[in-house]
Amino acid sequence: MNKTVHRLISLMLMCVLLTGCTSSKKKDKREDFAYCEHIVTLESVSAEDPSVSELRDEEGFLHVNDIVYVNTDTINIREAANAESELVDVAEFGTQLNRTGIGQDGWDRISYEDGSCYVSHELVTVVPISANQNFEYSAAVLTVVDSKHKQYSYDDMVLDLKELRETYPDKMKLNIIGTSVDNRNIFEVVIGSEKAKKDIYLVSGLCGAEYMSSLVLMKQIEYYLHYYEAGYYEGYAFSDLFDNVRVHIVPMLNPDSVEISQHYLAGMHSEKIVMHLKEWFDRDQMNGGINSNLDNYLMFFFANAQGVDLRKNFPYQWDATGSALQPGANGYRGNSAGSEAETKAIMHALSEVKPDLLVVYHTTGSRIYFNYGQSDDILAKTRSYGSYLSRMMTYELNDKKLTEDACGSLAGYSNNILQIPSLTVHLGNGSAPLSPNEFNAIWNACRDSWAALQVNMIEW
Repeated sequence: MNKTVHRLISLMLMCVLLTGCTSSKKKDKREDFAYCEHIVTLESVSAEDPSVSELRDEEGFLHVNDIVYVNTDTINIREAANAESELVDVAEFGTQLNRTGIGQDGWDRISYEDGSCYVSHELVTVVPISANQNFEYSAAVLTVVDSKHKQYSYDDMVLDLKELRETYPDKMKLNIIGTSVDNRNIFEVVIGSEKAKKDIYLVSGLCGAEYMSSLVLMKQIEYYLHYYEAGYYEGYAFSDLFDNVRVHIVPMLNPDSVEISQHYLAGMHSEKIVMHLKEWFDRDQMNGGINSNLDNYLMFFFANAQGVDLRKNFPYQWDATGSALQPGANGYRGNSAGSEAETKAIMHALSEVKPDLLVVYHTTGSRIYFNYGQSDDILAKTRSYGSYLSRMMTYELNDKKLTEDACGSLAGYSNNILQIPSLTVHLGNGSAPLSPNEFNAIWNACRDSWAALQVNMIEW
């Protein structure tokens, strides 16, 4: 047997065996969902084994026989594999082409008019595109997640997740990635194929008073599940997008804080937490830091149930994080970096999934932040994703380098420590908690944002 072919078969068998082993174990109360972190392709083997070059023809093209689609407005079809060669034709967005070879210098060979021609490799995709395909969106059919809630609570989310799981059992997975200080589950929803080569991770509900972000992501979950088969974005079917880019959603990372902001002392199970909340209020009121009653103090709660602000607790330049001196409603970074249950849960989840992009949602400001002092290569990716999302959502792209705000933050940690490109999206315009009247404007900006990121990732 050819040595290269034997190597390919061995690697593929190894990947199958590893996937089987992964699916037989349970970790941290998570449901099983197998994913292969290493995708075996001819190109990846070629990088390790130069003998694969023998599979290329005399032109240096790797032989394939597949259908690709034009993913830009127009593409030039040329006589030879260079930009100076004669222009044979121009194909429009969504045109199907029969690809017969993949070159090493950015050109693909196609079968065209009984001969061979050449197109740019970057301007075609294997993901099907329907140039004139549209679908009729109707808000009326999305009946599970009630966007008219004055306050979208943890209990509302749990009931909605249960109904969505029962309604779309083949299209979503529901995992638990950890538990909060007051013993509430931190849920993760996964939509998309286990064979997808890329992953996007979305996190909201880091701060109690920002519960609008949880409602928006929950509504998006329902939207993409309902239109999974019928939906399209820029010619791409939703189902094809999720086959290629899987999406993970943590709609409420800090559920205790949401309960405190909405239900005050009555929202807590633990008497010890109730006692601490009263103590923090009395202390802050005595020190002149607040001028309100207890309920009003708790309404604007941002920290977790231990009085630690998760925006400042992640292990990236934690020592440089500006911090309140003691636990309270907001601003305290904790006793140590990554100390909190909620922080540890999302850190562990990200280390497992190793996504290609992380998006963190906050309120308010209608802005997107991407510059957390990360390395140039990561910064280039975050700027590209941020620019694309900014145009789609009509949100301002803030290119100012964040310094103090990056310290201890989830996006700062992801960009700099994990080397995962990360954006922060600030929804809405009012002060938190946002008025329910802001939902429609936020929804119109966000509705297709996941699909937009998936398309951008596929065409990267």
